[in-house]
Amino acid sequence: MWQPGGLNLGWTTSVPVLALLAYPITALFGPLAAYDALMVAAPACAALSAYALCLHLCRKPGAALVGGWVFGFSSYTAAHINEHLNLEWTALLPLLVLVALRRMQGQGKRRGTVVALALLLAAQAGIAIELLATSCLMAALAWLLAWWRLPDWRKRLWLLAQDVMLAAPLTLLLLAPLLWAMFGRPHDLALPKMWPEFFSIDPLNFFFPTFTTWLGGHAFMPLTSYFGGTWGEQTGYLGLPMMFIVWRYLRRASGFARWVFLCTMLLSLGPVLVIHSSPTFLILPWRIMLSLPLLNKALPARMMVYAFLLAGLFTALWLAGTTSRWRWLAAGLAVMWLWPAPAPVEAIPVQRFFNKTEIMQYLGPDRRVLVLPWGIKSPSMYWQVTSGFSYSQVGGYLVFPPARVQADGVLMKLFFDMIGPDTLADLKAYALASGVQDVIVVPGTDPRLAAGIAGWGWPARQVDGVSLYTAPSPNPQ
Repeated sequence: MWQPGGLNLGWTTSVPVLALLAYPITALFGPLAAYDALMVAAPACAALSAYALCLHLCRKPGAALVGGWVFGFSSYTAAHINEHLNLEWTALLPLLVLVALRRMQGQGKRRGTVVALALLLAAQAGIAIELLATSCLMAALAWLLAWWRLPDWRKRLWLLAQDVMLAAPLTLLLLAPLLWAMFGRPHDLALPKMWPEFFSIDPLNFFFPTFTTWLGGHAFMPLTSYFGGTWGEQTGYLGLPMMFIVWRYLRRASGFARWVFLCTMLLSLGPVLVIHSSPTFLILPWRIMLSLPLLNKALPARMMVYAFLLAGLFTALWLAGTTSRWRWLAAGLAVMWLWPAPAPVEAIPVQRFFNKTEIMQYLGPDRRVLVLPWGIKSPSMYWQVTSGFSYSQVGGYLVFPPARVQADGVLMKLFFDMIGPDTLADLKAYALASGVQDVIVVPGTDPRLAAGIAGWGWPARQVDGVSLYTAPSPNPQ
């Protein structure tokens, strides 16, 4: 994709660990089946690992089950379930906390702790680099707060810090291929500077659900439609019952618990406070992250995954503290208030032309093509897969277009499905500069684009319902 410069997959949302895990499904049934299977499994695996952590702390299976559910099926999960496989797989985060807790409680040896931390961190990097970076941020923050608020634990905290320092070089060794791909190979992937502000939690989202929540999600659409980011990033909804449980638990909890939860919530609000998509003058702690490597590319709204892990732990500990029925009623209401809405199902965009036999017959091998529709909503990458990767394209979508494409304002508008007076001329110039040999116009392309490309005067054919245009003269590869 994005030829001729290509795209460095080390900086994208690639998931090599999950890809290897699901390879048998991919080989037998294709990538969509593997994707769906992983998406369905992600919440259950996250809930199971959070259950293990809660059970370790509270020793009550029923309470731990509720705590695991809160993490595994949170608003964070409901928002990402149909969009971001890499962010949906959060099962390793509770396990990292569990390994650290066992070590500080004297239940784990140094060698086992170091190996476990290295394997978990390396695996997390192979699922989501962003979650690796933010988990390190949260670990450092929690460690510092514990050092401050829990003086009796300082000896154990120092022991854990030594284990982490020993695990670091082993983690880097395991990640050497990925790090070489990221930093040793060319890349020009860049995210817009406004993203951390755009993809931050509106404080109203803590109280009001979006349509990814089953109960009341659609009722508040007139209000929540003004939240920043996309619906897949509006992950802040806790609901009043959950907020009540967290408040009741933190009333009697240590200062450490209160501080770590407060800091997590503050970080999710982004570099400045944004209300109803309008930035305010209030500068927030995430502003510091904008100057740090890796973290400057993370999105603050995604810090809610740690808030829900804490909320699940607090819920389990609160329920385990008594047999009172009203606490279980409150927990039941919290679960009901957070219940995810059914995720929308999308039809597979099958096009007969995009199979290897048809491509070879009408294009030949290794052609460079421009496929329309083009941009963030285009299925062009799926069609490339169904063709057996028998051609390369000058578009695609993983994370964001390369920096060289972002520099063209007209192309970026087209990427987001906005067509202006200069779109056709700019698209033609981009196609020629990129060495495009064929343009494939698929049914569903905006009629203005389809008619405009027909007016370029390139030799045209109609094949299996698509319009195929061939560049009039050979272009350099």
